[in-house]
Amino acid sequence: MRLEMLAERIAKLHAQVGQGVLAERSRRALPEALREFDGALREVKGRASGPEVRDNYILLGLLWTEYRAWATKAPSRDNAKKLAERAEEVAWIAAKGARLIHETGRKGTGRLALEAAHAGTLAQRLARLYLLRRWGVKEESSERAIPAVASQLKRTLEKLRATSYNTPEIDTELQAAEGQLAFLLQAGHESEARKGGARSLEFIAKSADHLLESMQRVVRLYEGEG
Repeated sequence: MRLEMLAERIAKLHAQVGQGVLAERSRRALPEALREFDGALREVKGRASGPEVRDNYILLGLLWTEYRAWATKAPSRDNAKKLAERAEEVAWIAAKGARLIHETGRKGTGRLALEAAHAGTLAQRLARLYLLRRWGVKEESSERAIPAVASQLKRTLEKLRATSYNTPEIDTELQAAEGQLAFLLQAGHESEARKGGARSLEFIAKSADHLLESMQRVVRLYEGEG
């Protein structure tokens, strides 16, 4: 389930490095995310069963080779644009693979774990869009996509909050995630209005990562409940 999120996270970190957002942390995190994607892809390809699943991960491997090459180039607006053009395709194929492997026959907390993992991806995607828009990369498409991604993330968190499977610990993490989404949206609004400067970009990066961390804990909790 992590491959979809990592595709978005890599593009987000690339934009952070290019704009000097949390510079040292971002420079360390980007190669770590690349290595994690490499390892996760090898693992899932090694245990993929069924022709549809295998074909999906063969395609993902081909797309990843090109995506990785752009992600390792020196961050610039032009390179960020090329990376952004490929990010959603890589994420979509990765998400399809996760659904093919995990969703069939899954009910209850297993399906909720997939929803929670996707919420973590949406947080990284939303931050990426804000960062690219501030950088002057794909501004028009980001302007259209930002409200849609923000609404989808909000609806996903509300759906998870409403389920009867939640434990008090899960509820606490979901409440924290909603708080981080509020911070993310506020920082994104300030960035769009050209307020806050570097501070708003740091809040975008941090709140998206805090939200992701909460959702990763929720995934583990749902898996434990299952």
